[in-house]
Amino acid sequence: MESTVIRPMPNPPMVADDPAEQALLDRIAAGELIEDISEMTPRYRKVLENTLEIAAAGEVTVLTWAQTGYDTAPDLGAKIAISGSIQDEVGHAHQQGMLWERFGVDMHAEAFERPADKFWSMPVLEFEVKNYIYFLVAQALLDRAGRYTTWDIELHCSFAPYRRALKKVNFEEVFHFRHGSYWMEYYWNHSEETRQMVQEAVDWVFPHGVFWYGRPDNMKGKMDQLIYGVRKWSNDTMRDKWLQSACKLAERIGFNVPAHFDEDEGKYVLDLPYPMTWDRQTGDWIQEKCEWSDVVANMKSGGRMRPGIYERLQREEWGSSLW
Repeated sequence: MESTVIRPMPNPPMVADDPAEQALLDRIAAGELIEDISEMTPRYRKVLENTLEIAAAGEVTVLTWAQTGYDTAPDLGAKIAISGSIQDEVGHAHQQGMLWERFGVDMHAEAFERPADKFWSMPVLEFEVKNYIYFLVAQALLDRAGRYTTWDIELHCSFAPYRRALKKVNFEEVFHFRHGSYWMEYYWNHSEETRQMVQEAVDWVFPHGVFWYGRPDNMKGKMDQLIYGVRKWSNDTMRDKWLQSACKLAERIGFNVPAHFDEDEGKYVLDLPYPMTWDRQTGDWIQEKCEWSDVVANMKSGGRMRPGIYERLQREEWGSSLW
């Protein structure tokens, strides 16, 4: 299969025509942190608002996905693990939603009054949890992916309140992917049947980790998050950090991933078609290279649970059989 090497792209230069804009960019470049909204230019404020909107909405939708795993949870402890993860993720939405409300947004209205077909989520979260092992593999690989995005903001964001808000979030994300990794290894070594289930889950979940960070840097139309120091790591930088970490986990436990260690590069590189996309109804990956426009169109369309799960979310309708 085709090998893909993803290289980080350096941060773009900080230049602005507007003196006020340039003054803010100079402060950020010097490492100064912004504490108050009144210090922001309209462009910088818009970058933060967009970042918080995606983050808060994305965390809420973990609830609608994870609860589909209850029926396959093997025991009460597993149900508690799913519940704990849901509680944490809703808390992450609350943390970032409260920050978003500083900009005049009504978070309750965004969650409960937004048209259900306008919710945004990762496509992986719009397909049912097939079984409890899938949930654990998603924790091990995708919470690991999500943590790189939030860790970048905690370490590097130029808006100081956002850094502080993510300290608790990142502590819990680490717990999630360590929990998933621990039980993933347990089931890998438990029996031939559970080992096969782990590998099947990896085969489906791993590519979602690759595409977690969106389009490659050379296709990004706007780099304002990097320009204004909201983030420091580009999409490709985070994708590569995740890939190295996920492949080391695979090497330690023993499961197979579509990547190999390249001696010349001194790191792991992908062996899957890049980009590729999936069948919206079945969720199965189509193992052939496609155009990025196909990937983006599928991301916008989402998975087969859209929009029904968001309608249930807004009705707060989760049934009485979870336990």
